[in-house]
Amino acid sequence: MAANGTLPEVPLLDDYAALPLPESRKGGRRTLEVSGTSASAFPSMSIVTIVRNGVRTLPRTLDSVLSQDFPNIEYIIVDGGSTDGTLDLLQANQNRIGLWISEADRGISDAFNKGIALSRGEFIGILNSDDWYEPGAIGAVVAEMGRTGADIACGRLQYWDGSRRTYLVTSDPALLPSGMSVGHPTVFVRRDCYHKYGLFRLDFRLAMDYEWLLRAKAAGAQFAAIDRCIANMQGGGVGDRRWRESQREVARARSLHVKGAAGALAYHSFVIRRIFIGSVRRLVDATGLSVLRRAYHRWLSPITITSNQRDDRH
Repeated sequence: MAANGTLPEVPLLDDYAALPLPESRKGGRRTLEVSGTSASAFPSMSIVTIVRNGVRTLPRTLDSVLSQDFPNIEYIIVDGGSTDGTLDLLQANQNRIGLWISEADRGISDAFNKGIALSRGEFIGILNSDDWYEPGAIGAVVAEMGRTGADIACGRLQYWDGSRRTYLVTSDPALLPSGMSVGHPTVFVRRDCYHKYGLFRLDFRLAMDYEWLLRAKAAGAQFAAIDRCIANMQGGGVGDRRWRESQREVARARSLHVKGAAGALAYHSFVIRRIFIGSVRRLVDATGLSVLRRAYHRWLSPITITSNQRDDRH
């Protein structure tokens, strides 16, 4: 165990630079700042987006952040060395983005960690470059976290298949020991949690978000589930394409943090069950029959379907 009680494999916030490296390509409003910026000018909310060759989807993500009605948002974008015009897009939005950097990374977890270390906000949200926020989402999150004093907040997540809404699902932190029951695009974390619990593990390539949430929950972090749609996710991402591998990482995370989940028998039985359930879900989705999809989410899924339509409550 490390001195702060975290596992040795867990990177710490101090392991990452709080400023862009001199050799990195970078831009945004912070690159124009002079030294001595007062702490009172720092934002209360930082949003981190990681991207590589995302010029097709990043504009929607970017606009969903910058069009929020919350007044004090810092937007951090970590690019992994795009070659498709993404950097041109970032440069064209220099005056709207707090900070962007472009440099090689060691995978998704490493890029997440860079963005968190570069952020200045009291609260931090992570939004991937093909996901997008609902209008008013950030203000609702900050208000709920202020009201409840929660360390971590999450909400409903709307899934999409191209231009078609598929299903809207809840986030239920109480079910995390059983599986990923929280929509990561809807998650917001107090910055202090990354000091206390560490950052994303580099040896998790797909389920790093689940492992971090489970680690935080096991350490006593307080969650608040918000009863409204916070974010949207497009299907077909890397997690969908490599979902079997992802379930193996979920099982490994459970073996680290869930009582009774360690050992080969617990690991393999969990993986077999989750791959079976995942196969059923994909079969159900392929049918296009909403009654079967609802039955799946009622009886087999750790998350709950609430509607096939967008949740317009604010």
